[in-house]
Amino acid sequence: MIVRALVVSLFATTLHAQTSDSLRLYYVGRPVGWETYDFSHDASGARLSADLDYIDRGRRNHQQATMSMAADYTPRHLELARVADTNRTIITRIDASGGRAAVMRNGQTSDVTLPPTAFAIAPYTPVSQHLALLRYWQGHGSPASIAVVPGAPTNRVSIKRQGVDTLAGGGRPTLLTRYAIDGVVWGVEYAWVDAAGRLAMFSSAAGGLSFKAVRAELVPRYPELMNIAARAAMSDLVAISSRTRPIAQGKVALVGATLVDGTGHDAVPNATVIVADGRVVAAGPSASVAVPAGARRVDVTGKTIVPGLWDMHAHLHQLEWAPVYVAAGVTTVRDMGNELAFVTTLRKTIESGRARGPRLFLAGLIDGGGPNAFGAESAVTPDEGRVIVRRYHDLGFEQMKLYSLLAPAVVAAICDEAHRLGMTVTGHIPNSLSLLAAVDSGMDQVAHLPVRGDPRSDSTKVVIEHLAARGVVIDPTASWGEIGGHSTAESVQSFQPVLQHLPPALIQTRVAGWGSANVDTATAHARMGRTLSTIRALHEAGVPIVAGTDEGVPGFSVYREIELYVAAGMSPMEAIRAATAVSAKAMRADKDVGTIEPGKRADLLVLDANPLENISNIRTARLVMQGGQLYESAALWRAAGFTP
Repeated sequence: MIVRALVVSLFATTLHAQTSDSLRLYYVGRPVGWETYDFSHDASGARLSADLDYIDRGRRNHQQATMSMAADYTPRHLELARVADTNRTIITRIDASGGRAAVMRNGQTSDVTLPPTAFAIAPYTPVSQHLALLRYWQGHGSPASIAVVPGAPTNRVSIKRQGVDTLAGGGRPTLLTRYAIDGVVWGVEYAWVDAAGRLAMFSSAAGGLSFKAVRAELVPRYPELMNIAARAAMSDLVAISSRTRPIAQGKVALVGATLVDGTGHDAVPNATVIVADGRVVAAGPSASVAVPAGARRVDVTGKTIVPGLWDMHAHLHQLEWAPVYVAAGVTTVRDMGNELAFVTTLRKTIESGRARGPRLFLAGLIDGGGPNAFGAESAVTPDEGRVIVRRYHDLGFEQMKLYSLLAPAVVAAICDEAHRLGMTVTGHIPNSLSLLAAVDSGMDQVAHLPVRGDPRSDSTKVVIEHLAARGVVIDPTASWGEIGGHSTAESVQSFQPVLQHLPPALIQTRVAGWGSANVDTATAHARMGRTLSTIRALHEAGVPIVAGTDEGVPGFSVYREIELYVAAGMSPMEAIRAATAVSAKAMRADKDVGTIEPGKRADLLVLDANPLENISNIRTARLVMQGGQLYESAALWRAAGFTP
């Protein structure tokens, strides 16, 4: 404890240290670029200049930032620019003086009154801004919260000194003070600072996928640092989970609701569902299902019970997604590509019962080689592919997820090895293969919607018939396509009416950036119409469709995906089954979950209104049961920082 206190003291005494460093940048575990920065301080003030440059799947992201601050780190000027080969575009500029700030962000300008404790930071990169934020916070007495710009008009940011982590490998142990920063973006970000006041590591998922920065000389210790980062996130997830308690567990009787059990059978009015020890004991008409002695009776008259929902295309790179999913009634999720240390630790933590989150199935991401590859695992030869498959299998992954740059021979080897080990294969169609060639190489499932052409044409019908004959499962992620492809002339609220429920930082740093300014509303609607026509043709041909979102609006995008399936021509019952029973079967878990039947895991959702009458009633979650534990959905939403 004395040593750890000394680390904090040393950071305070080196608060004004001049720092010049290079940070290695990682995206979903893959090194993608660098950030270099210079941070100086003297009697006249402090200055930060940063240059961040990385490549994400062939797209270069080059940013430059400059900051000037007073001697106590009070902001004076911030400018962040996006740099291309032929131009430099300022995306954020803030000039602060006399308690006011002129803010320009993404072409929008505003004049903001600043409270006494305020800072300027442009989410979420460059990384070194966060070191400046920490120095401001430390120099102003470590307040409980700080107002930051840009915001709406300001956001509240909390910073907590969470303790000291020991980097044990590499000879002499290195002690790193961990800070949790919450509110710059949606979700907690972490910064680790050494005794010299230098940034050692930074962790964020602000862009939707995991983003890490590691100081250059610590790169050889990257695996150990990732384990430290995963443990930090799990500690906060456990804390969030402790804010809610089940309102019923053990032996529970849900009495009086309409039961939609997910089997496809007709709904049962005035039904009773009996749960004990996390399993469904009985489910049927209340007249024939007796409530056993000692059961906690929950009156759900007038409501509707459906199985717990699935998201078959998720990326849980951020701890907040776990409780949000459960709040929405999404009790099972397939993660489609993640950092190994984070996602395996997340699954263990949820399975231990210490944290609230959905049951996780894992698909191991693998891509080809080269600078444009995605994720940490790359295979350029068949043998490399087989080795990676075995590594994922040994970690308990159920599937492999293929990505775009894999060569045909490598795809075949991955599929063969996965099938030999009892795994299945899903993912993107590699650029080197057609859809049918990929399926014939062994892909069991396909992500997104790679069926091209008019579904009424003979050529497209041949493709669809082949998919049906092979039993290929497709997760169309239609809701993700709608979010990204809608015209910015049309508000997200018009098709996803949830903005009133979301944390402000989520709206500002994610939702506000969705859509295209280069497409008009009519064109966007026509494109979505073609997507829905293809989904309809697939469904009518017998191709299994499962509900996946590829993120989107946390929790709510699962509801939208189900709504879009009805818009595509599915019945409400079929759309619900796509997000329950069909998904469970696709993951070979249908004997255990996916429907509400005796002996199955007690995962279910109690709705205020019947989705068979109006599919949008799927949004009316009142109670969520996961593994036999019954929670109030509103309480779970609040614990995750949402407004019910």
